[in-house]
Amino acid sequence: MDALIDFGIALILAIQTLSPALDGVMDFFTFLGKFEFYMLFIPFVYWVIDTRLGVRLLLILATTSFFTTFFKHLFHQTRPYWLGKVMGLREETSYGIPSSHASGSLAVWGYLAYYVRKTWLWILSIVLILLISFSRLYLGVHFPHDVLFGWLVGFVVLFVAIRFDRPLSTWMNRQSLGKQILTGFFASLGMILIGHAVLALITSSPDPAEWSQFATQARTVTEYYTMAGIFFGAMSGYVFMKRYARFQTGGGWGKRIARYLVGILGVLVFYMGLDQLFSLFAPDESALGYLLRYIRYGSASFWVTFLAPWIFLKVRLADKI
Repeated sequence: MDALIDFGIALILAIQTLSPALDGVMDFFTFLGKFEFYMLFIPFVYWVIDTRLGVRLLLILATTSFFTTFFKHLFHQTRPYWLGKVMGLREETSYGIPSSHASGSLAVWGYLAYYVRKTWLWILSIVLILLISFSRLYLGVHFPHDVLFGWLVGFVVLFVAIRFDRPLSTWMNRQSLGKQILTGFFASLGMILIGHAVLALITSSPDPAEWSQFATQARTVTEYYTMAGIFFGAMSGYVFMKRYARFQTGGGWGKRIARYLVGILGVLVFYMGLDQLFSLFAPDESALGYLLRYIRYGSASFWVTFLAPWIFLKVRLADKI
């Protein structure tokens, strides 16, 4: 591991000779790998382009983020700038390996390119995956091996999503509404239980004093509740949408843009509004806080997949299938 760290630091130091000239550009590509970007992008795909593609991207993102967080905790390793040998152009408080930007971008953009099957989108996806990942090295927040392992996590999730999409979809469609919802709920519950288990596993292995002051939010289960809520909300909402609010994603671009603006306003209400409301009842790091986080993110993805389409049909921003 020391050899990998030494090699990574040498490479990052060479890359950071381009700073500050490329700081703004690298910030932009890093943003394209953040949750906030996907929160704006994936609903657009779901409401405007293709519901089937959109919900799969949402589930893939949640699953990839879950496994990335799991391995971050399992390995609990440093980030480059925490060691004081490279510039930390941005601050991060979670562990390093694997890179969530690398894993998420490969899984999401890889599936998007596979699904659409257009040469231009393959090229765009590869370029974005490389630039998003490179930005993490440039900013001093990830080692090269963090990025490589992130790509591996993203690739495995992408492979499983492609390989088992049809049999899983066929099996789910044969189940009753209640069983489909319970399947999503128990899958999300499994994410939470695994998260608690891995954190319990590493309690006897404290962070080195050399960089422990940087890892202020590294050992928290909040991310598991976040991704579990998104996963359950997306699955249950999609099931309800197919039964009670099937809508066409087509129509004129005026109608499509109106759908997106109305929909994204609702996302912000759930994402930011519930955050402010729930903060009045409990801190994030508490049993009630975890539950409220699950509800908050579950509600936001349920809005995306069901409530927003239901409203689109009611106000005639979409046509029924």
